[in-house]
Amino acid sequence: MSVPALHEHETNMTVAAAEVADAVETRLAEERARWAMQIHDTLTQSVTSAVLELEAFRSRMVTDPEGALAGLKEIEGAIREDLERIRAVLFRLTEGPLSAEATQATLATIARTAAERWGVEARVYVEGDVGTLGSDVMDAALGIVHEAVTNAAKHSGSPDVVVRVHVDAHGLRIDIEDHGRGIAGVADGAPHFGLRMMRARAEDVGGTIDIGSRTGEGTRIVARLPVEGAR
Repeated sequence: MSVPALHEHETNMTVAAAEVADAVETRLAEERARWAMQIHDTLTQSVTSAVLELEAFRSRMVTDPEGALAGLKEIEGAIREDLERIRAVLFRLTEGPLSAEATQATLATIARTAAERWGVEARVYVEGDVGTLGSDVMDAALGIVHEAVTNAAKHSGSPDVVVRVHVDAHGLRIDIEDHGRGIAGVADGAPHFGLRMMRARAEDVGGTIDIGSRTGEGTRIVARLPVEGAR
């Protein structure tokens, strides 16, 4: 190889190395931003809410002790739910993706804890290998299940919520169904913010959300997500 050719080869290698380094740095920045958003959207807001509620109970313990005890039970449920999510986040940060069994258990725990907080039963059914899901899709799925079950338990008046999760080669499908008053039957419009959050989570990974609801007949939310999230 001639000297000019060697110089050209070295230049090309230097450029290629710089491009790889830039790509790695960009990917790391994206991952840091994703984790920061996840922690802010879920754990930070939930813990802040729990702290504010606990502060309010100082005076309520004197004026309404029974109501305060009931409220403390709700906060306890919320904190336990957050602990499950913290464990899942820490495990993925230190050990890598959750196993299929751990992922399935986390999904079920989040759904049941969110429902129990409002005195509602959650039945969870999982089919397929959830261990094949990408971490960003799994994060979106956990957020959607949490938000949907919380909305149903808090606002629908349904005695139960059914969550069905199915994974195959085509992707992930999540069905969340209640038998309550329906979205149109909720006067204060509170669930609609949660629905927007669920739709945003699904779209962030290249998925979709379909919502069906009739007054007095309950609500069904169907999320369809790819196995690997959109890049």
